[in-house]
Amino acid sequence: MAIQPIDLQTLYTQLDKVGKAQVQQQAAEQSARETEMANNKKDAAARLKTVQGTETSEDKAGRVHERTESEERERDGGQKREKPEGAEKGEGNEETPENPPEVIRDPALGTRIDISG
Repeated sequence: MAIQPIDLQTLYTQLDKVGKAQVQQQAAEQSARETEMANNKKDAAARLKTVQGTETSEDKAGRVHERTESEERERDGGQKREKPEGAEKGEGNEETPENPPEVIRDPALGTRIDISG
């Protein structure tokens, strides 16, 4: 199908209207993008300024769990810990002749010499 001269004549007279419509359409799309970006910036700024809450269940919120003696034994490997006498009164763990510091020694210490490296 060939283009007739009358079609070209009509096309040339309508080019300015088509061009204007396309420019208006592009301007509308650009302004919509700019407003969306501005809204996103405002939302991001608001999120940065506010404190975000954590997700907690109602039964655990603000409560401290006290350990019982059985839980402490399980944690210590089944051995019950004995507190020093001065620890209950607020005194420090002082080294006295009755309470010397505990020294742990390895029975294999000094029996092997590493000459590899």
